[in-house]
Amino acid sequence: MSSWVSVLEQLAELDPADFDPDDLSDEQLRGVIPLAQIGINRLTAMQTRAVGAGDARQVHTGDGMASMKPWLTGHCRVSGREAAGLVRAGRRLRDLPALAAAYAAGAVTPAHVAVVTTAVTPERVAKAAGQDIDLGWTDQILTDAALALGPEDTAQAVRRWVAGIDPDGTLDDAAGLPRVFRMATSAGGRTYLSGHLDPVGAETVHTALEAVMNGHRPAGDRRSSAERQGDALVELCRQALHGDQLPDVRGQRPHVRVTIDWMALCAERGMPGFGALSFGGPISAETARRIACDAGVSRILTGPNSLPTDVGREQRTAPAGIRRAIEERDLHCVFTGCTAPPAWCDVHHVDHWAWGGETSCDNGALICERHHTAVHEGGFRVARDPGTTVWHTYRPDGSEIRIRGSGP
Repeated sequence: MSSWVSVLEQLAELDPADFDPDDLSDEQLRGVIPLAQIGINRLTAMQTRAVGAGDARQVHTGDGMASMKPWLTGHCRVSGREAAGLVRAGRRLRDLPALAAAYAAGAVTPAHVAVVTTAVTPERVAKAAGQDIDLGWTDQILTDAALALGPEDTAQAVRRWVAGIDPDGTLDDAAGLPRVFRMATSAGGRTYLSGHLDPVGAETVHTALEAVMNGHRPAGDRRSSAERQGDALVELCRQALHGDQLPDVRGQRPHVRVTIDWMALCAERGMPGFGALSFGGPISAETARRIACDAGVSRILTGPNSLPTDVGREQRTAPAGIRRAIEERDLHCVFTGCTAPPAWCDVHHVDHWAWGGETSCDNGALICERHHTAVHEGGFRVARDPGTTVWHTYRPDGSEIRIRGSGP
């Protein structure tokens, strides 16, 4: 085991400048690319096993996390989808030794493993056992497919296995599955949607979208069906925000919030500047001006270092102005490794109010409900470097939770 740790530490210290593919011959390039893939496969297999062991032992609780998935997103900085895949594979490969061995040898890729471990659920394994289909046999035939085929063709072999044990589809009864909806914003600023709905839920969404699409379609509209559906979804949400049926969020009516420098907002068209959204990232100053045409404008004063200062009178519960200022500074839950958005967070008094702590920006911290409980009842502590946006989180024993590669 120590040799693996040593290899990982050496790999982390390698200087990427030492590798220049332009110095390699064509033959060397043809050799190094597959060799690198084998290395990736083996390292990911090792990581997956470690995740499985960590998940079983609940090592994430030592850093104040509820499960392995958010721990991975925070400490390994992977997407939620990647984290979920690692946890799923770590759990299920324990029952698929042939596939695990092929993975550890670098003979199959993470994509192969994802295809198999997504399909070989405990429910399907139980149904196969009821038909005298041995899990060891399943493991071997699907591993053989992964060794011989690419991920796409392996997926076809997996679908045939699923159809063989569940021909009537009872394990995939759409009406019994939870509704899932995800939004992920790319580095370029575009937000991508994914998910699945039960038949009744899907019919509800289709009906609402059709009403907007067909009720407000101008003559000569050349938008595609997908474009019209996208516009209709945004319009539905916009109408909901303008109405009075949605519940308040943290004491405020739900609203789209744009933050922009006052000078940039008032500048002439074409002048540089940008605004920021709570969830979607930066937007142009001109887009911010368009939104401001029909919106309330709130003022938040900042100090010379652009950090928000106090914006309201002292009281125990942070008033809306102070909360907005803290949200602008912290952006998300400040507990190390957590990225819960402001809407999920409370304003925490770093120095407790009952012990003389003020309700102010300097004494406030944005913390999600779980980590607010961890701080008050679990012995964890958060602290901010004065005059900065840098937060630190400390365990009950006083040691700091640190994310590798995030700083000294």
